[in-house]
Amino acid sequence: MSQMQRTVQPDPDVVDTEIDADQLALLHLGSKMYFSLNQTGARIWHDLKQGLSLEDISLRLQQEFDVDAEQAQKSVEQLVDELTRNGLAREV
Repeated sequence: MSQMQRTVQPDPDVVDTEIDADQLALLHLGSKMYFSLNQTGARIWHDLKQGLSLEDISLRLQQEFDVDAEQAQKSVEQLVDELTRNGLAREV
């Protein structure tokens, strides 16, 4: 399975709240880790919550933000790697 075919979901101990139209805050209730996401990161987070594959999330980014496939894939992989490394999301 390629990296982009993976499905990653938010850790159940993470809550999110919109700070404003362009920013989302994440808080892991167990570790008290706080994380802030920009508009692109917020879109990725919401798609993770819907259970979409990383590939599907990348396709949505390409359409919504008018970016090329390589940039969208890179953005998804980098954020998901950071979220999983910090315990905010996990692979299913």
